[in-house]
Amino acid sequence: MMGEIFRSSVPINVSNIPNCSLTNCLFKYLRQNLHIVAQKPWLIDVCTEKKILFGQVEERSRNVAKALARRGFAKGDVLYFVSYDIVDIGVLQLAVWLLGGATRGSYQISKPEEYARQMQEAKCKFVAVDSHTVETIKQAIKIGNMDCDIINVGDEAINGVLSFMELTQDDNATLLPKVQIDSDKDVFLICNTSGSTGEPKGVIHTHKNFLSVLSCFKELMAENFDESIMLTASNFSIFNAWTMTLTLATGNTMFCMSRYRKEEFLGHVLKYKPWKIFLYPYIMSWFARRPELDKHDFGFLKNISLGGSVVDPTTLELLQKKFPKANFNLTYATTECLGVATTPNNINLSLFGTSPDGERMVTSGFLFPLVEAKIIDLETGDLLGKNKLGLLFVRSLQLTKGYLVKDSEPDRSCFDCEGWFDTGDIAFFDTTGQLFVRERVSFMFKYYMHFVIPSEIEAVLQEHSAVQLACVIAVPNMETTNLARGLVVLKNGENTTEEELLALVARKLPLHKHLHGGLQFVESLPENKGRKLDRMAIIKQYISHL
Repeated sequence: MMGEIFRSSVPINVSNIPNCSLTNCLFKYLRQNLHIVAQKPWLIDVCTEKKILFGQVEERSRNVAKALARRGFAKGDVLYFVSYDIVDIGVLQLAVWLLGGATRGSYQISKPEEYARQMQEAKCKFVAVDSHTVETIKQAIKIGNMDCDIINVGDEAINGVLSFMELTQDDNATLLPKVQIDSDKDVFLICNTSGSTGEPKGVIHTHKNFLSVLSCFKELMAENFDESIMLTASNFSIFNAWTMTLTLATGNTMFCMSRYRKEEFLGHVLKYKPWKIFLYPYIMSWFARRPELDKHDFGFLKNISLGGSVVDPTTLELLQKKFPKANFNLTYATTECLGVATTPNNINLSLFGTSPDGERMVTSGFLFPLVEAKIIDLETGDLLGKNKLGLLFVRSLQLTKGYLVKDSEPDRSCFDCEGWFDTGDIAFFDTTGQLFVRERVSFMFKYYMHFVIPSEIEAVLQEHSAVQLACVIAVPNMETTNLARGLVVLKNGENTTEEELLALVARKLPLHKHLHGGLQFVESLPENKGRKLDRMAIIKQYISHL
């Protein structure tokens, strides 16, 4: 079969993408909707109840931008932030973008040496903190011998540190500096990767990257000001930045969590009754198996969106049974690529398919408008066609410009000479054009000459009614190269045996996918900074004991 390039079937006119700054576009949409949404919240932190109304956003952002400009912030400067706050950080980022600057956020409990590395990379002149992070950031500034203005976006006062509220109290006589933005070249966001394969890398995005995705959404979405979304993403994540900009443009409320605690999540959903919730698979697996779901009426929940890593079929089926009236939306995106594929809002669409080697899988949907993709054979490098597993490459207007490198041009080693981005994911397209993502290449391992894909075995383990969460790792072995070993978290009050789960895998999967390395029950499994399973930490923790 001949190989092929896969393209979106949804026509979008590239000339309709605005040639301006992202903030100019967002505020244009905001003003169009303001007569309807002025008294409606844009952002609500469900943990603190802090909020900002749509009617307050533009004036407050402009006031903060003028105050920053008076303190020396100029086009091309970078604001770095390490704080739990989401609402004020949202406004602060808009202010920075108005001035032609960029923002970069980071995980709140990293080491000062890591902060110093990231701050030096970005050459930041301003840094936003709260009372929980200020001392670590001061250490980072000292380590890096940097000169940075510190802004407190937390609710607790910090002696000697400029407060965010001071920045908002601007006199209207001050004029906002005029800044010329080249949307295709000027950087507005440096977003950290989750660090699943090493140190977090700074992914560079221009105004044009977000404008292209925003334009597609505006053309495809029906106008509905009653929608709202609740998400668990951290304030420094690409998904938080994207959702923040989309909701501002569409007049929809975003419920966010400055501190995600899974034991509080259900209470937040029941209290705020969002139209939509977004779940990472790690959280989804826990949520779908909560017995409390049967005790409440979730009629208000119209949509459940899933993304961030591979979704296993059993967990999705559990959610569909728990929420029969909700539409389920699957999305495949990365920090570097933004949106790649998504399922349409069609409650009758089947979300399941079968891989070329017969495994049941969950779809990632159809290619997003303006996106091209190709599948490359892992061993030969040949271009593949439909129903062939291989390495996924993507090309689109919303791709990153590369990874941030100190005192150098962006690292574009992840691109080939034709501008195709190597996602690092194994995937295939079926005959209908739907994308199915199987696994990260870096998570795969070999048993003799056979490739083993951990997520396949994990999906089978999670079919068992007693299993809350499962992870499969490779145990090095001189004869076979590796042995698959399962790590399983059981539901509270549930029991099963190692023998029963080993037999389940052996019954469902071919020999090379069996758990030849055995199975271990554990109390919990660590998450990384992107709230996915931290496979590097898991391997380090458990392999050392074998």
